[in-house]
Amino acid sequence: MNEDTNTNEAAKSEKRRNTILSVLSFVFITAGGIWVLSLFFDFHRYETTNNAQVESYISSVTARATGHVKAINFDSHQFVHKGDTLVVLEDEEYRIKVKQAEADLAVAEGNLHSLEQSIITAVSNEAASRDKLTGDMADLDKAQKDYERFKNMYADSAVTRNQYDQVVSKLQSTKAYLNAGEKGLLASKSVTKQSHTNLESANATVARKKADLENALLQLSYTRIIAMADGYTGERTISVGELINTNQVVATLVLNQKMWVNANFKETQIGKIKMGQEATITIDALDGKEFKGKVVGFSPATGAKFSMVEPDNATGNFVKITQRIPVKIDFDASAKELAEVKPGMNVTVEIEK
Repeated sequence: MNEDTNTNEAAKSEKRRNTILSVLSFVFITAGGIWVLSLFFDFHRYETTNNAQVESYISSVTARATGHVKAINFDSHQFVHKGDTLVVLEDEEYRIKVKQAEADLAVAEGNLHSLEQSIITAVSNEAASRDKLTGDMADLDKAQKDYERFKNMYADSAVTRNQYDQVVSKLQSTKAYLNAGEKGLLASKSVTKQSHTNLESANATVARKKADLENALLQLSYTRIIAMADGYTGERTISVGELINTNQVVATLVLNQKMWVNANFKETQIGKIKMGQEATITIDALDGKEFKGKVVGFSPATGAKFSMVEPDNATGNFVKITQRIPVKIDFDASAKELAEVKPGMNVTVEIEK
């Protein structure tokens, strides 16, 4: 009797085990079949990638002058406004250059005023020479008429030889005075012309000295390094007293006013993604918090083409690797809603087909 009971129990256990194995085999075979079919047919409603990050513009604040750091007005990860002074450099040397430029400008303006006065004098002298020449021409006309009259009178013995010689002498001296007056007028005109030329040169010198002063003031203004936009500073890497050179980066600003997602989709997925399609953005760091977005652009080339060292497939050991193409996705959210989102965060992007 006990033997029959044990036999029945063993048979039931065997049957139960066979049933479980049959169910598991069916499940595995079905799953395997679905997997095989998925290799040939795409049953997903979404194109998905987790190779995506939040991006933002990052601005490097560089020095435009050389000098030692006098003061630093920011700290790491601090929010700053456009126009805020971040770093102040020692400016004594630049102030001296400004004073030198101011002195040079004053000298140039003094020379200009002197030349302006000389032009007034030259114009007056020219006018006087012209008036004198007019008088000499009148004297010559009178002397010429006297000569003609005395010549006839001397021929008729109406005047003495001495009187005639005096008239001839007067005519010759008047001609000499007229010739000298003409040359004097030419000289006066030449002086006036040269004075105008010198005035133009003086005006150019003054303009150049003004430009030198403006440049010196501009260089002085560069000793105050300001933020060119609102943003958060990165790590502070400079210290008071440190020598800063021109074009050296003194701070980095993360401009959070504009953020987007750079999603790297496989090249086989790109054909199903179109401009303007809506996307769901899930941010890993915020416990899977979701944001809505929209496709706004595609990279003109794969990510590998923009790498520092582009892969060379012209070898005998070529292995075909699926490439990824960056897709730009804008957030459909306000800056306030994106307050917790930081550039560089990893996200998952889903785009409905």
